[in-house]
Amino acid sequence: MNPNTELMEKFFRIGRLMHQSHHKKSKHCSDSCRGQGRVLSILKKNPQITQKELSALLDIRSQSLGELLARLERDGCIFRVPSDTDRRVLHITLTEQGMKAAGQAEENKERSAELFDCLSEEEKEYLEKILDRLVVVFEKEASESGDMRSEE
Repeated sequence: MNPNTELMEKFFRIGRLMHQSHHKKSKHCSDSCRGQGRVLSILKKNPQITQKELSALLDIRSQSLGELLARLERDGCIFRVPSDTDRRVLHITLTEQGMKAAGQAEENKERSAELFDCLSEEEKEYLEKILDRLVVVFEKEASESGDMRSEE
């Protein structure tokens, strides 16, 4: 088997295992707001952000964000308020339940990051350099194909 193929298979396996581990460790997160941790985290850091600004930060289509926000609103995690100056602009604010869910999402992220405790500081630095190189390659490839999705 091609060594690159073996590396890719291990890379995907690690991704699946990290995903499973994260969900196992985040079982205390309320079901109503699970899966929207990134959105909740951004809202916690940016109170009163507009839907347009949030869409740009997440690099997702306005329609997709609208569906996600509708679920969060239905579940009592956010509320949307039209701007006083421009009724077309919606400001998004976390509710008390949304603040709790955002805090839980941050705690879950910290617990999931503990998986790197098995590495020495030197190994973590080396892994970070390797991952940085891969990110550059994948971002370049994505931008060339016109499918660029940025991370926060």
